[in-house]
Amino acid sequence: MAEFDRDPGNVRLRLAARKQADVETMRAAGKEAVHLDLDDPQTFGTALAGVDRLFLLTGYTVDMLVQSKTLVDAAKKAGVSHIVHQGIFGQWDCTDPHFAWHQMIEKYIEASGIAWTHLHPNVFMDNLLTFFAPRGGTLTVFFGEQRVGWIALGGAQK
Repeated sequence: MAEFDRDPGNVRLRLAARKQADVETMRAAGKEAVHLDLDDPQTFGTALAGVDRLFLLTGYTVDMLVQSKTLVDAAKKAGVSHIVHQGIFGQWDCTDPHFAWHQMIEKYIEASGIAWTHLHPNVFMDNLLTFFAPRGGTLTVFFGEQRVGWIALGGAQK
């Protein structure tokens, strides 16, 4: 979550965690942090107060549907002007549940009237060797001539 004012260089980043212990750890490290539990809408109001932009990332369970809907509704009430949603890369007519769930969430965000950005990563490099084990010293992937977005997660911050 972030608060912005008219000076583009003046950005305040507010982190959120569902576990209060994680909030306290972030605060002890000098970060602005709030309690926000996607399964507890009562935590949304305080967490979203004064927030202009929201980054939404959920787990891949059916719970993500209700979590996202209630958070988007709370964001609208709180005056959030932009939501960035971490979705999934898939065809519009896919039937895999967690792909379809992300697509449903995206349509709900779009219908909310809040400006939005959907991020659709293709391949998380951290999982690369899990899905494409090297054989004979060669790493083979089957993407053909398709463009692929490779995402590398950063290391843990201290």
